[in-house]
Amino acid sequence: MENRKTSPDWIIHPDLARSLWEASLGAGRQIGLLLDRRGAVRCVVAGEPEEITIPALSRFRALPSRLRGLRFVRTSAGKAEPDSDDIADLALLRLDTLSVLTGNVDGVINSLCTIHLMPPQPDRSDILIPYAVLSNTNPHQSPFDFRNFVEELEYEISSKTKALYVTKKKYAAILVGVFTSREGVKERMAELSELAQSAEADVLDIITQIRADIHPRTVLGAGKLKEIMITALVKGADIIIFDNSLSPAQVKEISGLADINIIDRTQLILDIFAKRAVSNEGKIRVELARLKYYLPYLTLRDDAMSRITGGIDGRGPGETKMEIDRRRIADRISFLTGKLKKIERNRVTQRSKRVRHKLPVISIIGYTNAGKTTLLNTLTQSDAYADDRMFATLDTSSKRIRFPRERDVIITDTVGFIRDLPEDLAGAFKSSLEELYEADVLLHIADASSPYAGQHIKSVRTVLNELGIADKPTILAFNKTDLIEKNALEMLRADQPNAEFISAKDKKSLKGMINSLDYIISRNIEHFP
Repeated sequence: MENRKTSPDWIIHPDLARSLWEASLGAGRQIGLLLDRRGAVRCVVAGEPEEITIPALSRFRALPSRLRGLRFVRTSAGKAEPDSDDIADLALLRLDTLSVLTGNVDGVINSLCTIHLMPPQPDRSDILIPYAVLSNTNPHQSPFDFRNFVEELEYEISSKTKALYVTKKKYAAILVGVFTSREGVKERMAELSELAQSAEADVLDIITQIRADIHPRTVLGAGKLKEIMITALVKGADIIIFDNSLSPAQVKEISGLADINIIDRTQLILDIFAKRAVSNEGKIRVELARLKYYLPYLTLRDDAMSRITGGIDGRGPGETKMEIDRRRIADRISFLTGKLKKIERNRVTQRSKRVRHKLPVISIIGYTNAGKTTLLNTLTQSDAYADDRMFATLDTSSKRIRFPRERDVIITDTVGFIRDLPEDLAGAFKSSLEELYEADVLLHIADASSPYAGQHIKSVRTVLNELGIADKPTILAFNKTDLIEKNALEMLRADQPNAEFISAKDKKSLKGMINSLDYIISRNIEHFP
């Protein structure tokens, strides 16, 4: 039957429909055909008497907001209309149409009921899957221009999806978070949204679920997962980003449900790091972290691997890495580790020179996107790259400046902190954190305009405690005070009487902070001239 072909004008030709029904009667089970738009049979599917499962269609890739170019026709000895599983398959697989063929025991065809997707309908939020039943699809009737109908339908779906869910950035994403408690959910998803936007993705929707525990195979319930996948496909999303860390088994299970890229928070951060790394050291550390992250995924089947390795920017190891065995990856990791040891030895030499010259070191720390690099540029009149997004800069930058008491100091910018930084990433930027051990004063920058400034400060202090340097002299400075209302600023001043309040872009506002730093250096570091 795979060599058979029907006219593109027919959903299925009467002769082929009769052969399909007779084969189904003889086998005593449902049988289905996948046909392309030329009418060629691309796949024959044998199911059970009461159900049938469409195989993976990774060979027939569907673009976001487009149809797959395949229609499915299956037999049924019972209901003549498509059921809920058929509707879900229609949406998840982005089929052109899905038809149910019925007949009698004599081999005579009785009916052919066909459904197809409809463009998104924002005024009907109660409808998860917009679909319609195609009338006049009896295979005994004269054909209509089926191929033209499908192409016009696809154009309408694509154009209306793009009009409704306009994306100004490179990618369109659905964010998903599964939690065992409601505490901190809003903050976590807001941060994931900011990370996605930093990776040049527009967020089309944010979906959360509160569960007693995280499902070991699918993270969330099967029903909710299907709903999320359908939402992503209906809205034309390129990628689904989970706030949860996904195991290789979970990626395999989730990616098998629909043809859409799946990544987790760790991979999202890795992708951002890969874009931002500029120095040779930074690039080496990012590659090392990515290799360690992707190594467990090499046991996945090719199609599941291809769904997660494209990442937010399509720069993951991808299917080419499937051709590299574990030994070669281990060799690459060993090679990169050796290069890093040489770089770290050079860093030790540079630090020893500072000690010989007896220069105090001030390290700027803070949550990502608090404005650390902008502050360094203003203080030192330099032009290091800075932007209003998370992890805009990754490479450590040190500058020499002169304080009011004719004292030279080294001021160092470090990589931004973030909650729950993946272990491999924390290790990857160990050198940046090592700068903190050499610091004489820590300048902790917080974003005064962020509604989560308090939580961000706690996250930074947690990292300092883990590093064992929480007792170092520290000045807390609230940046971006020009972005908040006067009343809110006064309340913050009252709540944080010992903090400094600055705008990194306004050099005049830095005077108080500089005097405080100079005072601490003069008081606590007696061995400096």
